[in-house]
Amino acid sequence: MKEEKGKTAFSRIMSNTTVIVIGKVLNAICSFIFIPWTVQTIGLNGFGQLLLITSYLILISDITHLHSWQPLVHYGTLSLKEKKYKKFNQILTFCMRADALSGLTGMIVGLIGISLFSHLMKWPDSIQKLAEFCNLTIMIMNRGWPVGVLRLLNRFKIATTIELIGTLTRTAGTFIGYKLQFSLYYFVWLWCFTQFILFIIYNFIAFFLVHQSVKQPFPWKELFFPTIKIPGIWKLTVGTSINEILQAFFKQISTLLIGAWMGASDAAIFRVASQITNAMAKPASMLIPALYPEFIRFRDNKDQEGLRHTLSRIYITIAVFSVLVLTVSLGLGSYILDYMLHHRYPQGGLLISILAISSLIDIAVVPLEPLLTVMDKVYSVLWGKATAILIYMPVLFGLTYRFGVWGAAEASVLSSAIMFIWCSVSSVRVMACFGLFFPKK
Repeated sequence: MKEEKGKTAFSRIMSNTTVIVIGKVLNAICSFIFIPWTVQTIGLNGFGQLLLITSYLILISDITHLHSWQPLVHYGTLSLKEKKYKKFNQILTFCMRADALSGLTGMIVGLIGISLFSHLMKWPDSIQKLAEFCNLTIMIMNRGWPVGVLRLLNRFKIATTIELIGTLTRTAGTFIGYKLQFSLYYFVWLWCFTQFILFIIYNFIAFFLVHQSVKQPFPWKELFFPTIKIPGIWKLTVGTSINEILQAFFKQISTLLIGAWMGASDAAIFRVASQITNAMAKPASMLIPALYPEFIRFRDNKDQEGLRHTLSRIYITIAVFSVLVLTVSLGLGSYILDYMLHHRYPQGGLLISILAISSLIDIAVVPLEPLLTVMDKVYSVLWGKATAILIYMPVLFGLTYRFGVWGAAEASVLSSAIMFIWCSVSSVRVMACFGLFFPKK
């Protein structure tokens, strides 16, 4: 496993996070280019329909896919470090099977969902047929095991480069569609093609890196005929996956509800406003992939002092960053929203600010979820999100139906606050047991 010598855990976390952030910044710059091109080509309503289809596909993909990168990092770190390659291959092939199974499940669930709920979501028949065709893309949208390999081997730069290739593919394709004035169908198919490109590159690179690390032929027999059961791996996989499912539900359901009740144009406004605030908060949320490997090292080494020191420095960094995000949201949010949509939206700055508050609360949760997960408290996070969603859903329905995009924004603040309170209380208990607050002398 590649690990820079002489670096502290905090410096490795910040180094890897910086790499991811740079990639996200470049992706955001590209989105500032291809979103206006798309809106100018197919109109705000057409862009809203594009977002409804892609939001649905992303939602189904997220709620059906097993997030196999987490068990790969969780169980594979020690096996690879100790050169127990047979055990590592057993963990790796489990993650591959999980990806394949969840991809097939997602495609089936997606087709059933379109047939049952497309009229409820007020989709035209033409959009329904297009969504059914693009639903096949769900089979290749889960790139869990290759992402896990890159994070396990500390190859964050490679992952960032692959994501940038996907964004550049979409940007170049959008430019062609803009110049030739193609229809909505072209832009939806372009999105699907981008997913295919990412799937091919991720898997090819991951296969190459695994072969380079273990220096052994790939265990195809183990892939199709597993020889052992790994204790606890299904519990962790299901727990972390349900956690991510609830997170994905939070992200996508608001857009679909607004589209059903207010129309595609309002759905586009809310989605782009959310993307703007998420983009500003993204650097802090990108800490999560870099935190998992380091927290696992602290746990395995029982390094209480190192974990305490790293957490304190992370929260100082997040506090400074949060002030910057809120300042930008209040000062420039309205102008950014108007530019992205090429459409004047009254009080857009206020909408951006409300969503920014939700994002800032989410930022405060960023270090807590990985901490609870590596301490085998993933189900505490799960119960927290389940509690939040039970409160969030009726509030979301009521406020969105009554106030539209403003109600959905206020509901997101409520859900973020509930999750922060829950994770904070759970983390205090875990850290006290681990000796972070009251270490034994």
